[in-house]
Amino acid sequence: MKIFMALPIGLVRDTFYTERSIAACEAVGDVIWNPYDRQLTEEELIELAQDCDVIMTGWGTPKMNAATVKRMPNLKMIAHTAGSIAYQFDPEIYDCGIKIIGANDVFARSVAEATLAYTLCGLRQIELMSDIMRAGGWKDESLNNKGLFYKKVGIVGFGAIARHFLELIRWFKCDVRIYSSYLSEEEAAKYGGRLATLEEIFTECDVVSIHSSMNPKNAGLVSRELMSKLRPESLLINTARGRVIDEPAMFEMLMEGRFRAVLDVYAEEPPKADNPIRQCKNVLLMPHVGGPTIDMREVCVLELCEDFARFQKGEPMVLEIPKEQAMRMTR
Repeated sequence: MKIFMALPIGLVRDTFYTERSIAACEAVGDVIWNPYDRQLTEEELIELAQDCDVIMTGWGTPKMNAATVKRMPNLKMIAHTAGSIAYQFDPEIYDCGIKIIGANDVFARSVAEATLAYTLCGLRQIELMSDIMRAGGWKDESLNNKGLFYKKVGIVGFGAIARHFLELIRWFKCDVRIYSSYLSEEEAAKYGGRLATLEEIFTECDVVSIHSSMNPKNAGLVSRELMSKLRPESLLINTARGRVIDEPAMFEMLMEGRFRAVLDVYAEEPPKADNPIRQCKNVLLMPHVGGPTIDMREVCVLELCEDFARFQKGEPMVLEIPKEQAMRMTR
């Protein structure tokens, strides 16, 4: 098996391709590297990967379509070290008989962990407590910190991150409501939840966590009207995409103290330095670092290499992304 690593030379590549993960790649095939410290052009990609069976892509690699892969006659598989593949690859690639595997599930585990951390920090008001201590203060009974046990938790969108998040919060015995356009009631029950409308979730839940993929249908899915149903003590978490929410309405309502939030994603990234939301006290702001954490980047490559070995043995691949799943992913 010949493997072409398309990521450009630099820090990002070094965090994915460590000594350990490089050894894993070399154990399953002959490795050829992108020799440049920049993104390849389409022509350069085709030339460098001409004889390769696998192309490993990720942040900083060119988009690909059916015309691209048809010019690489030996290509059998694309292995994506990032999350969603919908933005990177034209669905027609599947019609060329090319398999696509990806680290989306590894990313999802890491983002689910972040979502749990954000939820606990938001409920317990960790940032506020730290600010009080730094200012020379101490706790008092007016501080409304809460825990996650027995809370009503609403999940908006049900992809890999949401599934892993629900596995993590099982121990908290939460009352889980799920909004999904394709999940059945039976499947929801397997994850300890039940289906609910958006209106029910925003009206009834203590915590609302957004996990919808970003596509034209979901732009502005979380509207001003829905957010108006949240209570002052409600916590809104967004680790999906900023444009899934009516962001101007959300910022306005947060500034008014209508509810609390933890935000890891924004419609414009980064938000402008003078954006008033940066000074809002009832929102914890994170700079799109939900996942994967640096240590999980190596894991992405290691698990893809395990699938290379399965492919060589004719076994099903764990991280394979079918076309129908790719069509639902964030673009």
